[in-house]
Formats: sequence, structure tokens, C-alpha cells
Amino acid sequence: MITKWLVRGDCHGRFDWLNELQQYRQEETAIIILGDTGLNFFLNNTDKKNKELVESWRYYLYCVRGNHEARPQRLYSMEYIFDKNVGGWVMYEPEYPHIRYFKDYGIYTINGYRCLVIGGAYSVDKWYRLARWNFTEGTNVATKSGWFNDEQLSELEMKNCETLINDDNEFDFVFTHTCPMRFQPTDLFLGFIDQSKVDTTMETWLDKIYDMIKVKYAWCFGHYHADRLERPHVEQYFNDIEELDLIARRWKEYDMGMELDWYLVTSPFFFSDI
Repeated sequence: MITKWLVRGDCHGRFDWLNELQQYRQEETAIIILGDTGLNFFLNNTDKKNKELVESWRYYLYCVRGNHEARPQRLYSMEYIFDKNVGGWVMYEPEYPHIRYFKDYGIYTINGYRCLVIGGAYSVDKWYRLARWNFTEGTNVATKSGWFNDEQLSELEMKNCETLINDDNEFDFVFTHTCPMRFQPTDLFLGFIDQSKVDTTMETWLDKIYDMIKVKYAWCFGHYHADRLERPHVEQYFNDIEELDLIARRWKEYDMGMELDWYLVTSPFFFSDI
């Protein structure tokens, strides 16, 4: 039975941080990774070795899909199962039962919290990855370029997600890889990227989702490689690892007029209007 739920951001196939969790009981601890876990990136023996390593730790990993990884459902070895730990359907490979993958969009109940999960994002290095192999979007071979042409949700998937949300739009947490446009950490943008050529379809759509729902505790995302509070009730994760209950308590106390802990890093836009 899982008794502790943790949250962290992108790890891109690096799992040395599991050494930091020895105060948590194996088999009773789960980590939600907010995209780009890196277990389905190379689609070869490198992925297999990483999965074997993660499985050996016997912590549960629940993975939101990022942009630098294949959709799990594209792997022939994946199976769908109803997972009572999250109250919904996930994907997994029977050979690695401790590694679970959320659907690209779905509603889950995690540790008693009602959660919305949405995966996918655009890769700002897409054209570089294609160019170094002289690929086009049409001739791309993902196992060589490392770019996956279905990295973002399709228009149909977005519409289906909206329909799902319309049934009940109140959530304790939202877990996504990228974030709504209004929260984008523009100060972290890479200077050598021409932002006019960046596809912001997902971020624009997530703005719409933000306006459709109510979030009680926090919207948590990764993708931009920083650890900080972006706005009240909005958190970005990279290397930091926090307990889900601690995050909920933070924002419950904040709404009661209590100050945030002194050690927390806040975005320069933390108090900006949204």
C-alpha cells in the first residue's frame, strides 16, 4: 500500500536522485514525475537498463508524459491496467511493475486528492534535432533524432479532455508537463531560441483549461528546468522532491493568511496579476 506520495520534475533518464529517498519505505512510496522521465526516449537497451535500475529500487514511479519521450501506448510491451492507487487507468510493462504511466489526459484520485493530469509539450529544439540528421517532419525517425511528432496533444485529444473536465471541474491538484501561457517563466527562456518560431499550442490551450477549472491546492508542472513558486498555487519542479501532503498544507496555510516558508524560491513574477 502506498502511504507517501512525492512530486518532482524532469529527470531525463537520470535516476541517481533515488539515493536521496532512503528515509522512505520502498513499496510504500510513489513519485509523480512531471514529464520527461526519460524511460522511453532511446527505445533501445539504454531504456531497458534504466527501467531495470528504477525497478530495482522498488519505489513506484507515476509518469506524466513530457515532450522528450515516446508515448507509452506506442510501445508494444505496454498494457493498460486499472490502478487502485490512483483510481484510474494507467499503462505499465509487466516486466517493470513499479513504473506506471498516466494517460495523456485523465482524472485520478491520488492519496485522496482529486487530480487532473495532462501530458505533452512542444520541443524548442525540434528543428535542431531534425537538421542534424537531415530529416524533415515527414521523414523523421524518432529513434535517431529524439523528436517525437506526436509530442503535443492533438486537437481531438484537447476537445475530449475538455469534455471530460466539463463533467466536474474542481480539482485539488493539476499535474502537467508544460504550463498555461499566463504562467510561462519567460525569464528562463533560452536566449538562442527564436521564440517567434516556438509552437505554443499546448500553453495557449492550457490557458483555456485554467479558466475552465478550480484548483484548490496547486498546479504543478516541469519542462522549464527550475524549482520555484511561479504564482500562488502554481509550482514549477525540476530537481526538488516534495511530499504531496506538504504542498497541500502550504497552500491551505497560505489561504489562511500565513506566510510562505522563508527558504522557498519564488519567481520574479510571483505577485503579478494573472
